[in-house]
Amino acid sequence: MSVLRTEARRTIAPWLLFALLAVGLGFFFLFSGPWWKDAEAWNLQWTPSILWSRYLLSLLWPIIVCAAAIQGMRDRRSGMDELLATTPLPVARRTAKVGLVIGLSAVAGYLLIVAIGLGQVIANDGVFTFTWVLPLLVGVASVVAGAAVGLAVGRLLPHPLTAPAAGVVALVVGVFLQVGGVRGSAVQQAVPNRIALLSPAGGQPYSAFVDPVVSVSIGQLCWLLGLAATGFLVLAARRWFAVLPALVGLAIAIPIFPATATDNFVDNPSAAAPVCDGPVCVTALHGEWLSTVAGPGKDALALLAKLPSAPTHVVETTTSENRAHGPGDPSALVVRRDDAELRDVSGRDLEYELLATAPFCSGPPTATKARYIIASWLLGDPGDPPHADDYGSWLTTPMHDVGAQLRALPAAEQLARVSAAYQAQQTCSGDPYALLTGASQ
Repeated sequence: MSVLRTEARRTIAPWLLFALLAVGLGFFFLFSGPWWKDAEAWNLQWTPSILWSRYLLSLLWPIIVCAAAIQGMRDRRSGMDELLATTPLPVARRTAKVGLVIGLSAVAGYLLIVAIGLGQVIANDGVFTFTWVLPLLVGVASVVAGAAVGLAVGRLLPHPLTAPAAGVVALVVGVFLQVGGVRGSAVQQAVPNRIALLSPAGGQPYSAFVDPVVSVSIGQLCWLLGLAATGFLVLAARRWFAVLPALVGLAIAIPIFPATATDNFVDNPSAAAPVCDGPVCVTALHGEWLSTVAGPGKDALALLAKLPSAPTHVVETTTSENRAHGPGDPSALVVRRDDAELRDVSGRDLEYELLATAPFCSGPPTATKARYIIASWLLGDPGDPPHADDYGSWLTTPMHDVGAQLRALPAAEQLARVSAAYQAQQTCSGDPYALLTGASQ
């Protein structure tokens, strides 16, 4: 231990640890992003927390590579290479101490960030599963591989520009692979999925209802451990056979990786299991929300019952809000717990939003106005909806004007227009707003 402490003081290891913590924790705590939102937030569930830590490696990996490259150049830049070569201590033994100190420092920084995230998950009563273990091991292997590659590059190319160049290349390649296989990214799946999964950083988690496929994690472990072994062999021996571990890891990983990104994850049935109070069901992941939504959900179903083909039960969906979907089961009022409209509302406001819930359709923008006009009519004109400030007069003015015109009609005509508009929005056909105003008649 005394040898390691001495080596740690002589190396860049303490500064590497500080840099990883400063960048990692600063990224999570100083910026508002998707890592703070929805059920897949960094501080709510076990597996998403680990996946966000792996996502962070797109920033941390270049720092590790750069710092390790600086350390790898130490002997040759200081002119000690020839002198040390005359000592009886083998090169492998001498470099092993440096590699161990740098590797431990990098792993310690990464695990501290992971521990802070998981500590918040525990405090927030996150649902415990063991599906986070393999992604955590992959993250640790990625950190070790970054340290090994950086040390090897620094030893092979002891030039002042080597470390910054290695950091920049690691950043560019890592980010390109990270986003290259993601649909909707800037490069629009320009990279095959099997190549994209070789990235040292993980992709952004989009749902807490799915887990990484085991074969993906196993393949990444093989590749990253092989890369780490190659780095350390280059550092110790600088022989051609040093590349063999990386090639073996690559040969194992590529065949077991899924061909498409949609197969990188598998549904988590325990998280999606329904928890019900009569006709109102939510997922087990959001079981604590049931007491909030049960009452408003039953009241909303009772009001909708006056319309033809009205839903008979409320069910929470597990799909992402970014996934477009058309009409579904007309007997189900499908909601998503993490929708902005349903977040942090309860009681009458929640009932209002449930009544305004409709399938996502690629229809006219006035469909949003129609949803809230229908909800307002069903509630007997309760005033502006809970999130009226988000829409402003674009929503509230037509709500008041069209709502007043609608209520001035005979009761039978009101019901006919509302029924037709509701049917149109549930089936993603026609223009619900035009049906409410009578423009389509």
